[in-house]
Amino acid sequence: MNRNLAGIPGHIMSVIGALLSIFVLSIVFAGPLLGYTVSLAIFLFFALPMTFMMYSGGKSPFWMKINIVDWIFTAVSVVSIGYLIVNANHILTRIEYVSEISAFEFTMGILALVVVLEATRRAMGTAMAVIALVLLIYVAYGNHLPAVVSHSGYDWDWIVDTMYLTSKGIFGSPLWVVITLAFPFILYGVILEELGILRTFLDFANRLLGRTPGAPAKTAIVAGTMVGMASGLPMSTTYLIGYPTIPEMKKVGYPGRTAGAIAAVVGTAAQLMPPMLGVAAFIVAQYMGVPYIKVCQYTLLPALMFYFAFYCTINFETRKWNIQVHEAVTISYGKIMANGFYIFIVSMIVLIYFLVIFYPVGLSALYACATALVLGLLRKHNRLNLKSFYTILAKTGKTSVYISIACAAAGVITGLLVETGLNLKFANMVIGLGRDSLFIALFLSALAILVLSMGMPSIPAYITGIAIFGPALMKLGIIAPVAHIFVFYYATLYSITPPVAFASYAGAQIAGEDPMMTGLVACKLGIMTYIIPFLFAYNPALLLIAEYWDVWQVVKLIFFYIPGLVLFAAGLSGFWTKRMGWQDTVIALAGGVLMLFPLFVVQFFGLAAFIYIFIRQDIYQTYLRRKPVAA
Repeated sequence: MNRNLAGIPGHIMSVIGALLSIFVLSIVFAGPLLGYTVSLAIFLFFALPMTFMMYSGGKSPFWMKINIVDWIFTAVSVVSIGYLIVNANHILTRIEYVSEISAFEFTMGILALVVVLEATRRAMGTAMAVIALVLLIYVAYGNHLPAVVSHSGYDWDWIVDTMYLTSKGIFGSPLWVVITLAFPFILYGVILEELGILRTFLDFANRLLGRTPGAPAKTAIVAGTMVGMASGLPMSTTYLIGYPTIPEMKKVGYPGRTAGAIAAVVGTAAQLMPPMLGVAAFIVAQYMGVPYIKVCQYTLLPALMFYFAFYCTINFETRKWNIQVHEAVTISYGKIMANGFYIFIVSMIVLIYFLVIFYPVGLSALYACATALVLGLLRKHNRLNLKSFYTILAKTGKTSVYISIACAAAGVITGLLVETGLNLKFANMVIGLGRDSLFIALFLSALAILVLSMGMPSIPAYITGIAIFGPALMKLGIIAPVAHIFVFYYATLYSITPPVAFASYAGAQIAGEDPMMTGLVACKLGIMTYIIPFLFAYNPALLLIAEYWDVWQVVKLIFFYIPGLVLFAAGLSGFWTKRMGWQDTVIALAGGVLMLFPLFVVQFFGLAAFIYIFIRQDIYQTYLRRKPVAA
């Protein structure tokens, strides 16, 4: 739990956070001048103590204040990580698995693992720390288990060597990609927040949709998508968008649970929408070995399909609750631009330009940050000053600590899985269970990734998921882009999936509703995000891969996919032009799914369901046959 430190401790954390930001920026600009492992060790040298100061070990009054236990963990982290920095030359010249590990190094390695797991527990919750701990115990003692689940055995010297003294564990690629890829985008989001740009997203959405029925909900969709693309953090996006829109949604007639769920779904789905996609997508590009613009290509059509279905669902919900037009207070587009919206547009153009010409992703993001900062310095009102710069650096440093601790633990998890070959063992289990059915293999993989991601953010969830299930899916014939985007989708859905539905809980808190029930409503409203990965797994053309596209794909998109999404949205709401009985609701949901199915014969059954609901709901009379207005 975050302590929200104030006074001298808060100022100290801000100073360290600002210094940490400057250090990371030097790495992004100039590279790891001190070496890869040393640079990561220096980062953790500051990040671990910050975690023990900023995050409590429990909820009791004793834990909510900085106490002796925090100082002990801080001291242990400083000593164990500091050893690597002081003895960097020795660590770099030793031969892994050959050079003998001294008793002192062994002790330092065990202590480093302990502090990383405890920091993970505090910052991320128990689940991720338990996963890492169970895996450590399994690697150490799994040779004593029954043959079905046992392995050849690894001793603690091997574990310490791998996890502490090489770049395959704590200091592995997950931590590195946070520094080089995630950090610049965290900085970008903080800059926009400090400049007040996030408020202009809401003003823009209000201006665009403020005169339509259910305007607060539709405003939340548009504004939340822009905010979420900038921040990439579902829970914070839900709070930013939820505070101004959820009370308004309740005021115009939406049930509280629906209002909270809408904000949560928007905060989560924004990570799936190009061109920004949230921070995790840049990690996907790195692991796929493709330019980021390719990830944008792969995710564009699935994201548009989801947002179309989601908007239709909210539109049907609006009609179901008979919500009328309520004039929102709007300002002109010119005023919105003057308030800073142009800074977002210009900096986004800069980002996309450098990505398109294949500049490194982190450097492209820093150019966007620099553009936003320069424009912030030049504007007349709310101009940036030295205090603003300091605040931006401090907040970015403190926010990056949260993600980096999760990725240090993800390095432990993936390192153990990959180095021991356990990931391939899990892959073979999936292949064995799904040998006769690709659907079963996909379902088991999706379920396992969802369970894994409930204890970690989308970045480590994706890294862990692709390490375990990527090989299995590709062995079953799934092409690499589909496997990566499939895992990416399910790694982002933790924030609306109970029981660990952080974004849903944020929406429920603002709405004053039960968190679990709000989470279930969010799952219902966002259910298409769970379905779409299966669609492109069976039909890679949906990822806009050229060799899979032909005229027939265009025909299916226009005459089956789009109507199928509308039908599914109507079934989800139980309303189109009027309320549906439970039989019609089931037919609409089933028909919508069938129209999205890759088999032509099956799609025609879905089309029959569409025609049936079309007639039952009097769509022709309501929409297509308008009576002439009397003169």
